[in-house]
Amino acid sequence: MKKPAFLFLFCLSIMAAASAQQTDPEKLQQAVDTKTFVFEGRQASGVRGRMIQLDPGYTLEVSPEKVTGNLPFFGRSYQGTPGSTDIGLKFDFSEFDYSVKPRKKGGWDITIEPKESSDVRSVFLTIQSKGNASLRVTSNSKEPMSYTGFIK
Repeated sequence: MKKPAFLFLFCLSIMAAASAQQTDPEKLQQAVDTKTFVFEGRQASGVRGRMIQLDPGYTLEVSPEKVTGNLPFFGRSYQGTPGSTDIGLKFDFSEFDYSVKPRKKGGWDITIEPKESSDVRSVFLTIQSKGNASLRVTSNSKEPMSYTGFIK
């Protein structure tokens, strides 16, 4: 008798955690329109198929003034920085093109391209209407990386 009750409570807690990360579609629409949101990554995958789960703190912050990324990187780098031990995708640019296209079944496709000289060539973000998102960063000196997570 205790096992079914425990199983029920476990399933209930999983469902509560999953619904806690969903975002109100109206608030999400406003965040996309005003360029004010934060993508928090939960999983990263490289070109060669390797996937890792991420700890909290790996983010892409978008505001009207700048775009800041603090994301992990693993894969092939085509250009090394002598003396650097930081191999993540860390970037910060203030001049950028921001384009939004609505998706057919709800959500948005967002493309961000820096205007200034940067290692990042483009940032492509797909946001679903419930707040789940996927991110792809294309760099000039590293293999592309993909991330899944949510908008907060």
